[in-house]
Amino acid sequence: MKVQTPELGGIVKSRYGRDKGRLYLIVRAEGRTLYLADGRYRGYKNPKKKNIAHVELLPEFFPEIAKRLGEGKDENSNIRAAVQKVSLKRGETL
Repeated sequence: MKVQTPELGGIVKSRYGRDKGRLYLIVRAEGRTLYLADGRYRGYKNPKKKNIAHVELLPEFFPEIAKRLGEGKDENSNIRAAVQKVSLKRGETL
């Protein structure tokens, strides 16, 4: 299943740049710009800004984290756990 639109709480994989191959969770989207966090190197308060063309949208989605992020709560530990869960599921290393 190929995901077409980015949503808050969705998981993406970086395709280009120094962080190529790293998984992130979408914490905010503005037009073609995504703000990404992994809970470890990039937290909710300091997200990575990335063009949507530079990431691969994955079918994994975490609605409970999206809800809490929408309320403005800091969810770094939950973001880190979600990214790690997807990484293990896909057989990738962090």
